[in-house]
Amino acid sequence: MTRILILLALMLPVGGLQVSVTAVEPDLKTFKKKIEPILRQYCYECHGPDGEASPRMTLLDPDLFNGVDGETWHDALNRINEGKMPPKDAVPLPSSKRKQVVTWLQTELDRALEAKRSTGGRVVFRRLTKYEYNNTMRDLLGIDYDFAENLPPESRSEDGFLNNGQVLSVSPLQIEYYLQAARKAMSMAIVTGPAPEVVKQEQTESAKGARDNADIGKQLDGRSQFIGGISTFPRQGRVRVTVKAYSVVPDGKLVPQMQVNIGIRSDTLSPSKPMAVTEVTGTKDAPQTFVFEDWIQKYPLPGKNPKFPGIQIRIKNLTGKPLPKPQKGKPAPPITEPLIVVESVSFEGPIYQQWPPAHHQQILPLTEQHDDAYVSQVIGDFMRRAYRRPVSTSEQSQVVDFYHQVREVSESFEDAIRETLALVLISPDFLYMAEPVSGSKRESLTDHELATRLSYFLWSSMPDAELFSLADDGRLDDELGNQIGRMLDDPRSEEFVRNFVSQWLDLSGLTRVAVNPEYYPQFSDDLKSDMAEETIRFFAEVLYSDLSAENLLRSDFAVVNAPLASHYGLENKPAGHAFERIALNNEENRGGLLTQGSFLLINSNGEDSHPIRRAVWILDRLLDDPPAPPPPDVPELDSEKTEFAALSIREQLELHREKESCNSCHKGIDPWGIPLQNFDAVG
Repeated sequence: MTRILILLALMLPVGGLQVSVTAVEPDLKTFKKKIEPILRQYCYECHGPDGEASPRMTLLDPDLFNGVDGETWHDALNRINEGKMPPKDAVPLPSSKRKQVVTWLQTELDRALEAKRSTGGRVVFRRLTKYEYNNTMRDLLGIDYDFAENLPPESRSEDGFLNNGQVLSVSPLQIEYYLQAARKAMSMAIVTGPAPEVVKQEQTESAKGARDNADIGKQLDGRSQFIGGISTFPRQGRVRVTVKAYSVVPDGKLVPQMQVNIGIRSDTLSPSKPMAVTEVTGTKDAPQTFVFEDWIQKYPLPGKNPKFPGIQIRIKNLTGKPLPKPQKGKPAPPITEPLIVVESVSFEGPIYQQWPPAHHQQILPLTEQHDDAYVSQVIGDFMRRAYRRPVSTSEQSQVVDFYHQVREVSESFEDAIRETLALVLISPDFLYMAEPVSGSKRESLTDHELATRLSYFLWSSMPDAELFSLADDGRLDDELGNQIGRMLDDPRSEEFVRNFVSQWLDLSGLTRVAVNPEYYPQFSDDLKSDMAEETIRFFAEVLYSDLSAENLLRSDFAVVNAPLASHYGLENKPAGHAFERIALNNEENRGGLLTQGSFLLINSNGEDSHPIRRAVWILDRLLDDPPAPPPPDVPELDSEKTEFAALSIREQLELHREKESCNSCHKGIDPWGIPLQNFDAVG
């Protein structure tokens, strides 16, 4: 993976190296030589020493980095873009000179803004994002649970990323949410008492639905569902759901997808959450057995004295469409859609491989003695892993002292240690990624800081035992290349791919576009999630197969599933919902990011393609050269006029560019979007 590894290594400042940042200077030379003469000739008559108009341009500081007149220069740029300066009764500013002034001003304003945002090459002291927090809790505690579900939503930075330190502040209210999450985590991680009794229940017939006319049964089309009523269940711990089922698939139809949900019945409402989605390929003669495990706390559970006690296992067919209902005295209608037949559903829990569970023993090694030495060791070991570095004696002593204070008012050792470790989980040393900075001096990363930066870059989580060990021995810098390769081979690197691609390419934009069913009656919203997954898996294919980055722009393959391949009209189609790499032929005009549904749909309005949005996206997300915002009062396209609406998009844009205030920008934008007019709004 030579090319990719080099790129990744360049993105990671290496321990032991000093990172120097070249100071950015204002371009005053160009101003003096080229811009000021233009202003003197065309502007100073009114805005010069003897003029009466404001502002006096001779008094403006052309240093947009350090001066105080940046906002005034920005206003001047807008007036020039609008065609209001020079005024109509003054000597007109030639187009070539207008371009020189606009280009210099826009470039200097952009550079000055970037310089003011910059931290001099240093990573801003920032807290973990919600997904980093959740992954870290998972790896720290050994519990795969969404501890971040109740944390406040996060903002995106202007560049679209969630992990920009400038938008990751912490308020006192957020600390309350973190404390709630920490206490819940410790209540799950540390157990007390004997092993809980395991309950088991099996259903071979569907229970009644929330409504008398609910479509329920063992044979599931796109409308019906199987409901397994579970009367006895645990309220904590992992549970196991086992489903025995097979499918009936007519010729030419896709294998159906089965969704398993856990929920409750509450009068006319039946709230539930999906537990799993999987394809059913078994047959009547060879049915499949599916086993799913998860934490019961993730799902809706009945309250005290409910009208409908118990929980429900709800099984649905996500692929098939509703079939006509049989009519009395008439033959059953033919099966024209894929069906799922459920033979049985069983429920079991709580499930533990041992007691106390492994996640408990990882924190509290088994012992009969809870003396001071044991408490100090437990707290020190946990702090070291949580803080992702060695802890000092004084740091550890402070937390041990807190434990002793809490122990005096706690009913048990476990209660006191839970509260103490919850304190560790709201410490800035856990919630923040910190690196040393001495004034303006850049310091080298220690091995532990390098391990942390590396793991959060590639895994979005804390370092593992091997990284910790290398950091402890001071050998991580020497093993950096090998460790990057190992970490990319680890399934956790999928976190990097998914988070980076989703944020870089703004895949969440798919949820912001409503597709008009009158324009695209065959479009299903399920395709939106498939489109996002296509883009993520395509990038992963380029990364893990060590392919040239040119494939991001043009490739001879795609990574799609059967629904997407059909939507695109591809010749080669995978057999089911699983994503596969397939070869493309030249006639299909596909390949690379720019022909994928995610990009094309995000940059449309759900009815028509939008060449300007697509062009701006390319310039911004791929070329890192976003166009300047449109000048104030820029005229809109006259799309409501009949004669204008009859023109092609290319002709409309050509007409728009005839306006001087529009042409200076659009001639650099439109050519990027017009070639993509071959693709409609939904790709």
